[in-house]
Amino acid sequence: MCGICGSTRDPEGAAARAMNAAMVHRGPDDEGVYSDAAAGVSLGARRLSVIDVEHGHQPLSNEDGTIWAALNGEIYNHPRLQQLLRERGHTLATGTDTEVLVHLYEEYGADLVHALEGMFAFAIWDTRTRTLLVARDRFGEKPLFYADAGDGLDFASELTALAAGAAVGAELDPVAVDEYFVFGYVPGERSILAGARQLPPGHLLTWQPGGALAERRYWSPPAAAVSEAGESTADLVGELNRLLSASVRSRLIADVPLGVFLSGGVDSTLIAAIAARESSAPVKTFTVGYDVGDVDESEAARATAREIGSEHHELVLAVDEIAARVPSVLRGLDQPQADQSLPAFQAIAGFARESVTVAVGGEGADELFGGYPRYRWLARAEALHGRLPAPLAAPAARLLAAGLPAGRVGRLADVVKPRPATERHVEWIAEQRLAMRASLYGPRLREQVASLAGLAAGLDALVPGDGLSVAGRFMLLDQLHWLPGDVLAKADRASMQVSLEVRTPYLNHELAEFAATVPPELQTGGRGKLLLRALLAELLPETAMKRPKTAFRVPAGDWLRGPLAPVLDDQVRTGHACEEGWIDRAAASRLLDLHVRGEADHSAELWPLLAFGLWLDRLRGRDAGA
Repeated sequence: MCGICGSTRDPEGAAARAMNAAMVHRGPDDEGVYSDAAAGVSLGARRLSVIDVEHGHQPLSNEDGTIWAALNGEIYNHPRLQQLLRERGHTLATGTDTEVLVHLYEEYGADLVHALEGMFAFAIWDTRTRTLLVARDRFGEKPLFYADAGDGLDFASELTALAAGAAVGAELDPVAVDEYFVFGYVPGERSILAGARQLPPGHLLTWQPGGALAERRYWSPPAAAVSEAGESTADLVGELNRLLSASVRSRLIADVPLGVFLSGGVDSTLIAAIAARESSAPVKTFTVGYDVGDVDESEAARATAREIGSEHHELVLAVDEIAARVPSVLRGLDQPQADQSLPAFQAIAGFARESVTVAVGGEGADELFGGYPRYRWLARAEALHGRLPAPLAAPAARLLAAGLPAGRVGRLADVVKPRPATERHVEWIAEQRLAMRASLYGPRLREQVASLAGLAAGLDALVPGDGLSVAGRFMLLDQLHWLPGDVLAKADRASMQVSLEVRTPYLNHELAEFAATVPPELQTGGRGKLLLRALLAELLPETAMKRPKTAFRVPAGDWLRGPLAPVLDDQVRTGHACEEGWIDRAAASRLLDLHVRGEADHSAELWPLLAFGLWLDRLRGRDAGA
């Protein structure tokens, strides 16, 4: 795990060193810069030592110094690739996965990406052909930002680092800001800064002097199968066991201490059970709990730890820590992220870092194996509209909404309303934020408000609906949009703030391709994640019966009424978000007042405002209360 950077306009390496300095947290163990002065190209790397600790200095070259590489992440199949390369006559000087890249490039050029199983962003400079190759892993576990100024290319693992060494500027992209407030993250190729972009997952870039920058996709998540007779559930569970076990084994390879994040849900419980089975010594497990609210899963995690015999560690994130921790975490992000669980993730990562350098998590299971309840509800809504005459839909929705509480039953009232599936999806994931934009936005954003239909059309363009079931379409959409934009970005930024590497066994591309062969209707049956639950029932029968679908949640509403209320009040009164006209001060003040007095829960709107405001203040040099 590292941070990488580079520039094609940096003959002395000054820009690379500046970018390295901005991301020490990503690699506190070592740093390096390689410069090709004649070509003006530099590569930089910060290193968190995990594999071949002694010999892993980056950037790294082949035997004659004609090909150089810098890697962020891990190539899990590097032992097999090393053997293959030696059989083909290559001499490897280290045991690192980075060295595999330069020799694979000698064999396959840019097509080396197809040989890799791992989480990565890497850069390769070929001095012979004067070609720079930059690539990102299939799912987007590792980030990569770049700026194309026309006369060259600059890139870095974090947006803050890119801005430190490239002429990116501090101008915000209003479209990206609007999308951030809708989704809670900046999706796709945009970044929050107007002069920078994100390389999408499964893509690579090539650059040569005087030539146009070329970007192409090398892998896409496969579309889900249509329902038809196929393998038995028992056979599918057996294949899942084989593939997931192999993936977990590959993620347990490290030359440093390693642990497992363990919550109360199916995903992490299954990973922990397999890790315990595959490990020759008791695994270390880590759980976070809270002293307020009703979302604590410590007891369930503790029970699992006893059953698998792990060395269990618990962190209680106390409310009196929140006023200092949350602003510090949110200010430290390279671009704003409104996932409420991010500070808690950072806290458990920091807690784990006291004992281990690598932690294994359960990210990706919901998207690949049909875990989110909305997949079932969206399918139900479409099925209902195929049977319910249009004139009856609106009256039925009003009748249900009039007498039903919020939550599961309240969603049933919304299901009856006639509307396109993608628009329904956007409204559900955006919670109340979509409707509030017109009143909450200031003059800098009001003209950028995209219509619901426009937002839905953008998502539909990512995943054409032809030949896909409703559940299958939205599972694929989440793999392309929500997973890299929110889930994986949260895990990467939170863990890297404390220099911890997080590995995700569910995001093995062979496992993903297997999951896509299983009809979504089977995956989402019952409580969802049918295959994962069935495998857990084989490994831990008693535990499986007690595991409902649980998200990694935090008591954000309580925090915003308590220790974070003064922080947000300061944001509304004096922060740059309101001063620059992105947010309407009076509207934000009203929302905060209603929330603090307990008259409504506005945490869905207030948390993104808090995260954006703290990030923007840091960008503008205002770190009050830091």
